[in-house]
Amino acid sequence: MNKQYDEPDFVDVVPGKIEGDRDQVESEIKALCFEQPFAVLATHDESQPYTSLISFAVDEELKHLAFSTPSQTKKYHLVTKNKNVSLLIDNRDQQPESINLIRALTITGAARPLEDPEEIERWSGLLVKRHSYLEKFIKSSTSSLILVDITRITYVRRFQEVYQWVPGHLA
Repeated sequence: MNKQYDEPDFVDVVPGKIEGDRDQVESEIKALCFEQPFAVLATHDESQPYTSLISFAVDEELKHLAFSTPSQTKKYHLVTKNKNVSLLIDNRDQQPESINLIRALTITGAARPLEDPEEIERWSGLLVKRHSYLEKFIKSSTSSLILVDITRITYVRRFQEVYQWVPGHLA
């Protein structure tokens, strides 16, 4: 399939500049997080990276992201061995004709299986509210909830306009 895209808008980019644009950038990041139902999770073992497609939910402050996975999966095993993860969320499926309209987030953070019953209740509720079709999966005794404590979000828009965003409690 040879898809014809418009030519990318190419500009010299200085990463990390948010300053007066912080509220706008945060708003666009939230929009992507709440509009897109799926993310690609990247984990790592000693020898190589591993990616998985996940359904997720985030909190309003963009401090945490949660997903569910069976406890017997490679994904779960890798998260418990190495808590450092990365996630990709993008809107490429909504912008078939213009590469300049594609927006993407790379979220980095530390992942951990939830054990506290209150946290499990809160996050399973948010996941089920967002993904009601996964209720049995999320609440299954063979599934675990994983919480990612977000440390940084890299936001790319207009092909190569790059912003670094850090949750308020870490900034």
